[in-house]
Amino acid sequence: MIYDRRRKRIFARRSLAARLVPRAKITGKRVYRPPAERSVSSRRLRLTPRALWGIAGLAVLLLLVLLLTVGRGKPAVRSLVPEKGALVSGSPLTVRVELKKGLPPDQVRLTVDGEDLTERAALGDGMLTLEAGLPDGEHRVEVTVKDKMEAYSNFVVDNTPPDLLVEGWDLRDDGITVISGRVEGASALYLEDRKVRFADDGTFNLEVNRNELTSVRLSAVDAAGNRREMVVDTAPPPQVKGVHVSIWVAANLDLFRKMVDLAKRTELNGLQIDIKDESGLVGYASQVPLAEEVNSHLKKGGVDIERVMDKCWYNDIYPIARIVCFKDPIVASKRKDLAVHARGGGLWGNGQWLDPYNREVWEYILGLAQEAARKGFKEIQLDYVRFPSDGDVTTCVFPADDGRGKEETLVEFLKYMREGLKPLGVVLSADVFGLTGSHQGTMGIGQDVTAMARYLDYLSPMVYPSHYNPGEYQIKDPESNPHDTVYMSLVDFQKKLEGTGCKLRPWLQDFSLRVTYGTSQVQAQMRACYELGIDEWLLWDPNCTYTEGALQPAE
Repeated sequence: MIYDRRRKRIFARRSLAARLVPRAKITGKRVYRPPAERSVSSRRLRLTPRALWGIAGLAVLLLLVLLLTVGRGKPAVRSLVPEKGALVSGSPLTVRVELKKGLPPDQVRLTVDGEDLTERAALGDGMLTLEAGLPDGEHRVEVTVKDKMEAYSNFVVDNTPPDLLVEGWDLRDDGITVISGRVEGASALYLEDRKVRFADDGTFNLEVNRNELTSVRLSAVDAAGNRREMVVDTAPPPQVKGVHVSIWVAANLDLFRKMVDLAKRTELNGLQIDIKDESGLVGYASQVPLAEEVNSHLKKGGVDIERVMDKCWYNDIYPIARIVCFKDPIVASKRKDLAVHARGGGLWGNGQWLDPYNREVWEYILGLAQEAARKGFKEIQLDYVRFPSDGDVTTCVFPADDGRGKEETLVEFLKYMREGLKPLGVVLSADVFGLTGSHQGTMGIGQDVTAMARYLDYLSPMVYPSHYNPGEYQIKDPESNPHDTVYMSLVDFQKKLEGTGCKLRPWLQDFSLRVTYGTSQVQAQMRACYELGIDEWLLWDPNCTYTEGALQPAE
């Protein structure tokens, strides 16, 4: 075979370049790698001691700079509550600001809706805390440090509970009661502790076995956590037409029997009985600690509550316990720390009034109400739920005043009573001045009708025509015009109670002052109620001598 030099050599000595440039594993084609991309891992790097020390020093310096930067970079305000966009409830509302450790407090300013409230805030353990009474609506909190705003929060306060209204009962033959009603502004509805459904329009129908439960608790809750509760009988409650019974009549068996007989002969089906009246007397030997301490019960011939309850039970009479709240000369005289004081010293108003701000007073009233409920009363009616009047109230000093307004204090008191009576399943009602429904509003005594009604089942305005000034409602002589006076006043109350779930059961006048009141005057007031769709009322006469001719005979 002749070897042709022009043909590719099969065996040849590899040059130095061939040994340095690698070949592809499959094709054998040389792969050229530019010098800049060649690995230097195999090269040996030799550093002098001076270079090593330089690198170490540079690393330490970088670490110090990093630590200093991180330390200076910590925000002055670590957290702010309420958070941005939050929907919150609470009165007062708690604002909390968590500050960076070591931050001087005099450099911090806290403003709410543009008002600097730093002086009212408390500082402890790096936490700035403020209790602020904020109305419903949008609010803004800002925290500044050294005149630089470090944090802010826009949030919404909602302290208004949803509306809950029971509209009817359907008693089925199988023992099931269907309770119908509606809610408005609620995100959830509970029957006792069980969540139940309601329609998109807020209506609901709940089935309850009335043979197992005589009453149930309904609770409506909104997105902010506000709750409205109502204890509902599983059979329709009576439409009460009742009269007032004083301690002295209730304590006298003959007189009380006459009241029961009057109810049996007429359309009356309810008796409102004094448990504690405006003199401070408790009608029986109460076991409530403060009542025992001041010895407030009748010394002789007190009310035999068990016998009174038996009479009501056997004669199908609805018993209501009347408890006078903040007028109590007995407690005021023996516990001056609980009374309203006068600016010049001593007790205001001859020592007739208790301090509505005082929580011990609240506990006393709740204790009496709970005791009455356990003795068999179906309803607790609170009277004198107000601040003092009939004197120079500018000289009143309330030792327990916490800075809240009169209206807010009374609403909180009713909320407290509602919570305390909830487990006992009784109806809660309250009396208010008749003119609080008018343009005169709270009249300086704190009775905000709409706000109070949200925690009541019934509101009983005292729409006595004799208590209205000449010209009120453009009526020349209200006392001589009982129909129009009661009618116009109740129209105002109906407007103020819309959406509260509270019902009207007014007090009507069956006593005489300047004008003699008899059958026609009492019936004129009743007619005004019926024309407005109000089928319930109570008659008041301090002497408990009622006009039987104004009452329909029993069926």
